[in-house]
Amino acid sequence: MRKILLASIFLILALPFSVQAHTALTASRPAEGEVVKEVLEEVQLTFGTTIEQESTMVLQGEEGTYEFEGIAVSDDSMTGNIAEELPNGAYTVQWKIIGADGHPIEGEIPFAVDIKTTEEPVVENEGTADEEPAVEEEGTSEEEPAMEEQQTSEQAAPVGEEKSSTLVTVLIVAAALLVAAGMFSLFKKRQ
Repeated sequence: MRKILLASIFLILALPFSVQAHTALTASRPAEGEVVKEVLEEVQLTFGTTIEQESTMVLQGEEGTYEFEGIAVSDDSMTGNIAEELPNGAYTVQWKIIGADGHPIEGEIPFAVDIKTTEEPVVENEGTADEEPAVEEEGTSEEEPAMEEQQTSEQAAPVGEEKSSTLVTVLIVAAALLVAAGMFSLFKKRQ
């Protein structure tokens, strides 16, 4: 009975660590929720362990999917070169990897692009001042949806992290309760 109890306690204590042993994204460029202000030439993801060559990622934008010129996987990182300049708007990097433990894992990183253009307005009639406010209105109308979408992306991003953290917390609390119950029954039997 004692061996079974000790083996159960060991398994319960080891369970939270095995859940955390899965590969996790440790860094990204652009970062989650970041607003990119310059032309983005590549996306780089770094993971907590070595990843397999079959790992991949896709860049999804408001107007569709943008292709990477190439995706390079090296040790714990994956880099994708962007083939074309991205217009202002909201984007999501959707990644799928196979970690060193053999488990497939996927996730996404929302971010936004908001590059200020310094184009001078073309003025056909120099005496007309009505054209300049029209250019300013166009600039603000493009920026407002991008900012709203960025805020929506930032609000939606932590949901996956909260679920993972909640699961780990529940498992740790359950393990602690089982250990306490086992210890209590062990002490009760000795008395």
